[in-house]
Amino acid sequence: MKQQDEVFWVRMLGDFVLRQGSRVIRLERTSNTKALQAMQVLLYQGEDGAGRDTLREVLYESGPVADPGNNLKVTVSNLRSRLRKAGLDQIVSIEYREGRYYLRSRLPVRLDVRDFEQALQAGQAGDTDQLLQAEALYRGEFLPALSGTGWVSVVAARCREEYFACVRLLASRLAQAEQWDKLLPIVTRAAQRYFTEEWQYLRLDCLMQLQRYDEAKQVFEEAAGVLAEKFGVRPSERMVQRLRQLQPMAAGAGESLDQVAGQLEEKEASSGAYRCSYPSFIDVYRICSRMLERSGQSAYMAMCWLVDPRGGLLEDSAKIAAAAQKLDAAIGRSLRRGDTYTQYDRDRFLLLLVGANREDCETVCSRIMDQYRQTPERGVSFQHSVVMVGESALEMLQQGGWQPNS
Repeated sequence: MKQQDEVFWVRMLGDFVLRQGSRVIRLERTSNTKALQAMQVLLYQGEDGAGRDTLREVLYESGPVADPGNNLKVTVSNLRSRLRKAGLDQIVSIEYREGRYYLRSRLPVRLDVRDFEQALQAGQAGDTDQLLQAEALYRGEFLPALSGTGWVSVVAARCREEYFACVRLLASRLAQAEQWDKLLPIVTRAAQRYFTEEWQYLRLDCLMQLQRYDEAKQVFEEAAGVLAEKFGVRPSERMVQRLRQLQPMAAGAGESLDQVAGQLEEKEASSGAYRCSYPSFIDVYRICSRMLERSGQSAYMAMCWLVDPRGGLLEDSAKIAAAAQKLDAAIGRSLRRGDTYTQYDRDRFLLLLVGANREDCETVCSRIMDQYRQTPERGVSFQHSVVMVGESALEMLQQGGWQPNS
């Protein structure tokens, strides 16, 4: 038998997988049976085992059972039967002694969660290679199929914070060593698992240091979209500062003027209005405001926000997301090519209408309503408010204090 086959591998981070060498062992079709949950507890507890009362509490915490003691015996019996069917009864056994259950194995048992914690401790003591190993071992949440279970939630929260500490420490060390190419995939994985601005900052830093400015701009745009659509917030000032830093870097990347001009062009021709992120909308607004001072033209900014049938603000996140997507499409189809709009919050949009008067604004909003009514979200409409472009509107835009009129 090869050396790797002499280890019983257990994966608990990101999924639950049992493996002897290269052979994956399947005990159940699903990962939420009581027998499998009992095995997961015993594997995690290791040599300490689990008390009878503890197992009963863990397995039947969702509600009282008529005879928990007998139910536990049946569960353990089912687990032993599953081990026999999988051909593991000669390797793994379940023992009961003095009120405690133990999982005994003839082979060494390796849990990824224990390996992760040990590697992290070594990494925090100064071994960067072990820190990299810890990051590689963390493939996701601890036993995600049981995320609603009390004991799993506690362990998952601890592992999550340890993973965050691991990534932060790696970011500090690798940035100091200017190993941006090694840091980028690490913070990218962190951002994919847990969307926080912290990981987005680090992704932008890596891409900017590697002079991959187009990718950095795309990361910013995607992050701003997620913040608005999923969380209902705008990018923080720190996040916007990253964009400010990115713009001159991209302009000075060594391209010719023709190349820069080509990059500024829209990649695909669009007949509708220009949709941009909220920070970009602020820049467009400021430029527009300055141009109007010389041209004498007028411009208006409108806000459209979703409401329930009585005109009240919505609270159902799923309904808001579905209706916002439809309103977004309706706005894009209704505005002129020279107009600009953005999703300002999860349930509202800002429109910039250049060369328009107030009557034109009302016409545009009626057109949007007609488009929205073609494929409406049930029980959701929208209202609008209009303000003339000028200093007072700019102040409200910057402060984020503009509230829709009832």
